[in-house]
This record gives sequence, C-alpha cells and structure tokens, in this order.
Amino acid sequence: MSSSILDKIRLAENLPSLPTVAVQVLQLTHGDGASVAEIARVIEHDPALTSKILKVANSSLFGMPRQISSLQQAVVILGLRTVKVMALTFSLVEASQGKEPGGFDYQMYWRHSLTCTVAARLLAQHLPGCQADELFVAALLCDIGTLAAFHANKDAYREVLAESQTAAVPVHVVEHQHFGATHETFSSLLLDTWGLPERMVKAIAVHHREPDELLKITQASGNTLVPILGAAVLIADLFCSAGGASQLPIVRAHVPKLVPITDQQLQDLLSVLQQEVEEMAATWSIDIGAARSYKEIQAEAVVQLAKLTMAAELERAQLAVREKELHHENQNLAQKATTDGLTGIANRIAFEEHLARSCGERNGPESPVGLLLLDIDRFKRLNDTFGHQTGDSALRLVGQHLKGLNGERRLAARYGGEEFAVVVTDASADELRRLAESIRLGIQQLRIPFQQRQLSVTVSIGVALLGAHAADATPADLIARADKCLYEAKETGRNRAIFHEPPTAGPPGRSGAAGKPQPALVHTH
Repeated sequence: MSSSILDKIRLAENLPSLPTVAVQVLQLTHGDGASVAEIARVIEHDPALTSKILKVANSSLFGMPRQISSLQQAVVILGLRTVKVMALTFSLVEASQGKEPGGFDYQMYWRHSLTCTVAARLLAQHLPGCQADELFVAALLCDIGTLAAFHANKDAYREVLAESQTAAVPVHVVEHQHFGATHETFSSLLLDTWGLPERMVKAIAVHHREPDELLKITQASGNTLVPILGAAVLIADLFCSAGGASQLPIVRAHVPKLVPITDQQLQDLLSVLQQEVEEMAATWSIDIGAARSYKEIQAEAVVQLAKLTMAAELERAQLAVREKELHHENQNLAQKATTDGLTGIANRIAFEEHLARSCGERNGPESPVGLLLLDIDRFKRLNDTFGHQTGDSALRLVGQHLKGLNGERRLAARYGGEEFAVVVTDASADELRRLAESIRLGIQQLRIPFQQRQLSVTVSIGVALLGAHAADATPADLIARADKCLYEAKETGRNRAIFHEPPTAGPPGRSGAAGKPQPALVHTH
C-alpha cells in the first residue's frame, strides 16, 4: 500500500483549497467543546454558506414540520455533524466544479454522491431506527476518497481513471491494483481523521463489498448503516455508471436483500429518485449535468435485453449449425473408418462388426445368417498383364455391383485384396443359391475398359449358412465354412459357387455346385 498517498489523505492536504469559514468550522467541530452559537457565528460570516444550509434544512430531504428561519435553529435541528459536513461539502463544490481535461470528472462525482445520498434517505424510510444524520453524511462522503486520491497524486490517479474506463472495470478494482488500497480505505481514513463516528467510518470502509458480505458484516457488528449504504451505492451506480442499465437486474435482486423493501416499493423509489436528486442539486447549487430518469434506464435495459436475447439466439443458431456440422463430420469420419477407399463399400472392420452383430442377434432357426465369400479369378494375372490401374478398375466395378445388393438384410464388403463378402440375414438356402448365381452372372457381364478393348472377369463364390442346427456356431465358424467352399470352387474350375449346406437330420456336410465353369478372363473386342 502506498504510504505517501495515505499520509497526504490523512492530513487532508490534497483536497481543493477550502475557504476560511469552512476551515474554521472543521476546527471547531473537531472537538466536543464547540457550542451551537459559536458554530453559527462562524458560518454567518459567509452569507452564501448560510443561505445554502437554511435551504437544505427546509428542503424535503429533512422534512421539517415548520420553516427554519435562523442558522442556530438549523444547527440544532440538523446537528453539528451534519452542519460540519455541509460546510465542507459546499466548500468542496465551490473549489471543484467542472472537469479537468483528462482528469477528474467533478460533475459525475457530485451526481453520484447526491444520488447515493437521496437513495440512502429513501431506503432509510424502510428501516426504522436508522440515524438519519449519520446516514446522510456517510452517503454523501463515502466516495470522497476518490477526490482525495486524485489531488494527492493526479498523474497516478489519471492512469487509474483511464484504465478503469478503457477496461470497463470498477475504479476501486483498479485503485487496489495501483495503490494496494481503494477509495473505501481513503474515505474512511479521511473521515476518521475528521473525528466522525466509528460506525460511520466502518460502513464507508466496506460500501463496495458484495451484498452477502455486507449482510455478514451487519449481523456481526449490528451496524445498520452498512446495508443501507451498500444498497444506496448499488442504486447510484445504476443511475450514474456508463452502461448502468445492465445493473438493473443486480439492483432488483440485491437491494431487497439488504433493506426490507418489496420490489414494487423499490420500483417506486427508483421512479422518484431523479427528481429528488435534481432538486437537491439545485438547492445546493451543484452542477451534476443531465441525470437519467428511471424510465430512460428501463428503456435502455429493454434494448440491452433485446440485444442479449438476439445475441443468445444467434449463438444458439451458430451452435446448432456447428453441431450439425460436427455431426456431419463425425458421420463422414465414421463412414471413412468403415468404408473401403477404393470400392466405396464396407471395409473389413465394418464387415466383421456387422457379421458379429448379426450372429449375436440370431434367434434360432427363425433368423439364419448366410455368408458369401467372393474371389476374383486369376486377379494376379490381370494385374500383371494389364497393369494395376486396370486391376483397380476391376475392383471398383465389382464393388459397385455388390453395393447394389445392400439393404436391410444385406451388407456387401471388401474382405481384402480381390476378395469380397456379402452377409445376408434371415436367409434361406434357396435364397443364398439364387443370390450367389445372380452375383456370379452379373459380375461376368461387367466390362472393364483397357485402351481400345474391354475386359471381363469372373468370380468364385463360397456360400455358408448358420441355420437351425448351428446354435453354438460363431462368426469365425461361418467364415471358415464359406472359405472352404470358396477354395473348393477355385479348385474345381473357378467361375462357380459352392454352397455349404447347414447340418440337417441326415448325413452332415452335403455340398453342391451352382453354375458351370466359365473362362476366367474374357477378351471382348
């Protein structure tokens, strides 16, 4: 914490120069021996100050039942402490009007101070037993530490003000970063030096704390100034801070926690606040600039809410689009992970997962699973003779032909190299025979372009079925049976389908052949 700035504030050497009358009033009221008559005689030497104090005494701020015509009456009714603060305040106003270029905004300072003072008085009406004069002084001077800090070190405090405005951060936050203390500390230190009551000083020292913390302090200390001053500061920030309309939900949520006031009573208070602040400023001859009305703040809050709603809706729409894009990307990734890049049909991983799932979901003879394993005949000779690009074309054509078989009950996949597979659920033996023959003939009719010629290929097919008497069979068993039939088809002449009949009540292991041997490679001119 900066000791030099605290020393200056403690001695009040940094405040704007005060008139002689104000200095004498402060000196008289510093102790307990000054009489009302002595205070009145000093003030009467300044007719302007006398007039202002009488105006305040007769204003709605104090609600006197009869006209106060003498300064001594005003001092008695208002109290020495309040008169002292008025003398100081009016003197400070005279010495600090306007706004220094790039410096302290006195106009905004006094607007915030008067708004806080009026708000505190209106709130105090809902909290019986509150000391009106103490609350008046605390609310009016709770931020005097900003004025003191600015005059103690103008260059440093200009940096604080500029950083607060640029970063849209409360000034007390930036003060703590620069000085290790805030104007709460500065204000309470100065007012303690002036001999103001301890409970008032302690309330000022915490007036920017969070509402929940203020309530804990109040419960621990019994200091009723703490919650009212905290609530008044929230309301003053609403009316005086840039973009204060964003504070409206905070005020409506937290002020009723600090002061026993209903939402409707709070709305009524906020509605009359501007008028009373302007009246007080006129009475004290303080230029506070254009004060905003509660209606203006409400309208601004509605606009902000609409913008936030639109922004939230736009963000929601953007998120929905992004989710859709991510879903599409995930689908593409999943498809790529399970799709053979060359042929465009399911790959080995997808085939094995589908076959395992189909076998696992099988429910006895009512849901048999069939498998066809295909191998392009003499594929190595095709590659060696016509090149690998021609071989790839043959694989693509076969894959596209098999892709047309896909449906709810069928999945075609590339098993590896020149081998393909077709899984058929709820299949009968006759269906598998017809399908195998249809595939064999269909592939035989495909044409593969090569230079000025067209080539064709044939396939050998092994077919197997998990039927009624294969309850314990696994996907590996089915593949092994189909692979055995495929090997037999290759060994017995190629371009044919061999079907492994499922076990029946008769002799096991029957097998049969479908189709006649055909040339493996046909040149079509």
